[in-house]
Amino acid sequence: MTRTLVLIGAAPMAEGYLRAAGDLGLHVGLVETAERVAAVRDRYPWVVDAQEVDAELAGRDDAWIRPTGALVSRLAPDGVLASSEIHVLAGAMAQERHGLPGPGLDAAAVSRDKGQQRFRFARAGLAQPGHVKVPRLSAASEWALARLPVVVKPLNRAGSDGVERVATPERWADAVARRDGEGRLLVEEYVEGQEYSWEGLVSDGRVRFGSLTRKLTTEAPHFVELAHFSAHEQTEPLLGKAADALGQAVVDAIGMHTGIMFVEFRTRDDDLVIMEVAVRAPGDHCMDAMSLAYGTDLFAHTLALATGSPYEPPPGRSLRHTGSAFVVADREGVLESARETEWSTWPGVSRHGLDATPGAPVRPPRSSADRLAWALLDCATPEEREALVNRLRAVRPALRP
Repeated sequence: MTRTLVLIGAAPMAEGYLRAAGDLGLHVGLVETAERVAAVRDRYPWVVDAQEVDAELAGRDDAWIRPTGALVSRLAPDGVLASSEIHVLAGAMAQERHGLPGPGLDAAAVSRDKGQQRFRFARAGLAQPGHVKVPRLSAASEWALARLPVVVKPLNRAGSDGVERVATPERWADAVARRDGEGRLLVEEYVEGQEYSWEGLVSDGRVRFGSLTRKLTTEAPHFVELAHFSAHEQTEPLLGKAADALGQAVVDAIGMHTGIMFVEFRTRDDDLVIMEVAVRAPGDHCMDAMSLAYGTDLFAHTLALATGSPYEPPPGRSLRHTGSAFVVADREGVLESARETEWSTWPGVSRHGLDATPGAPVRPPRSSADRLAWALLDCATPEEREALVNRLRAVRPALRP
C-alpha cells in the first residue's frame, strides 16, 4: 500500500522534499497557497491532494493550522512534515492529534519563541547570552545601556529579520525611537565569536546524526548570512564532537522527540554559546549542500523519520567540500542583473538561482530577504571552496539608480 505524507509548505528550497518523496514512492498531500500548488503540481505528479492557504495570511502561523488539520483528516497520512518555521506549529498540532512522529508540541512552541528558548536553556544550564525579554524596547533601556553592545531580536521571526546590533547610547536611542511600537522583544548581550550551526536528525529523543556548518555573515548591525561551509566537523573534529554534545543537550532541554533540527551558536573561549534553536530543516540550501557533502539525500532521511519508516542514519564522513553562498547588493538601486551568467559557470558552482528579479529595488542586506542570488557549491578541497566564496563575495550586481 502506498504511503502518504502531508507536506506543509513547498517554497523552492523545500522542493527537495517533493523530489525525495517521488524517489521513495510516497504520495504527497500539500498545504500551500494556490499559486505554489499550481507551480509544483505538474512537476511532481505524486502530489495527489492539496489544501490551499490564503496568500494574504500566509505569513501567520495560525493561517496554516486549519488547512493542515483539514488535509490530514482527509488523507489519514503516515506522516506530516513542516518545511519551514512558519509551519512548525501547524505540523506539531496535527502530529499530536493524529499520533504521528514529530518534534512534539512542546518543542515546536519553544522553536517559535526565542524567549521560551532562553528559559529552557537557562534551566538546563547551557551557555547563552545574558538577556532580557521586554514588552517594549524602551523597558530594556537601563539593562541595555549598562551592557552595550547588545542585540535586539524579535521573538518569533527568522532569516535575521529584525535582528539589530546596537553599540552606542545614541544608537540605542535611535532604536527605541524606531522600534518601541513593535511590542515584545528580546535584548541580548552581544557575543563576539565565530558563528556556526549544528544540524541534527533525532529519533525518539536521541541524536542519530549530527553535522557542523561554519557561517559567514555581514558585519553589524544585521548579521545576514552570506555563506555556509558544510560538514565543518571534518576541518575541526573536536568542535564537531562538542557540537554533537550540545545538540543532544538542546534536544533534552526542549523535549525534542523526532525529526530534523538545528542549533545556531557562537564560540566564546571554551563555551558554545547558543543563539537559537529550530525544529525544522535549515534554509539557505544547506540541506542540498549537506546531501552533496555526505553523498546521501538528507531530505529522504527526514521523510523517513516523519513517516515512521525503519531508519538508518547517514554516514558521518564527508566526501566533498560543499556549501552555499549568496550575491548581495553593495548599494541601493534598481536591479538590472546579478551577473549570474558570469559566475554560474565558475568551477565549483553546482547549481544557482535568483532571489530577486530585474527591475526590483535592492539594498545592502538587512535580512535574508534582501539577498539577490544563490549558488550551491561543490568543491574538491576546502581551499577551493574558500576561494570560490571569496570570488562570489566580490561580485557586484549591475544596478541603476
